[in-house]
Amino acid sequence: MTAPDAFDGRFFEADPRFWPIAGAARRFADHADFPSAHELAAPGVRFVAASKPRRTRRRAEPAGNGYDARVVRGEVPTRPRCWHDFLNALVWATFPASKRRLHALQAAALERAHRGGSGTLPNARTRAQDALALLDEGGVLELSARGESLVLGFGHALYEGIVRGGPAATAGCLTFALPHLPELGAATEIADRLLAERLALQLLPEALSRRSF
Repeated sequence: MTAPDAFDGRFFEADPRFWPIAGAARRFADHADFPSAHELAAPGVRFVAASKPRRTRRRAEPAGNGYDARVVRGEVPTRPRCWHDFLNALVWATFPASKRRLHALQAAALERAHRGGSGTLPNARTRAQDALALLDEGGVLELSARGESLVLGFGHALYEGIVRGGPAATAGCLTFALPHLPELGAATEIADRLLAERLALQLLPEALSRRSF
């Protein structure tokens, strides 16, 4: 769809799957390059320039200084000129309640591991952490009513795959049954509320069905 590292402010117009984040993306439609971290916005957090790559060896990072812990403190580390992190910011702007709840759960799990005697991040996630990570990176939300459905991309890695022109991905899907489907203008807010409520209960990988996106 676009060169791997080139910015296209109107990327969301090229594929209908971008519709949930199109409202957030439209702010940057006329930008010639990626917005800086301080130009990004979402309720309850601020975006800050990342001081180092996020993908480091898990045991090298003290648990209280990790990505999720920083999010709980209200700041989202964001790498410059990076599709992955830019799309993450757009998901934050679209589903803020769910993103806050998801990262709070991840931070709490890491804090429990830390209290268990480890000063650094554990080598492996729990099954609940696996489910949260899959949802965060590769999840979709399905609103279903009377045999009809509306699918909303949630995982920012899914959106990145579309930007980069990759094949359809297999997503982890959470389905919410409703008496009737909402209008598109209200769907993201409803999906955000439903997902945040669902995350109050333990989420395991088997709760996520598999579907192409």
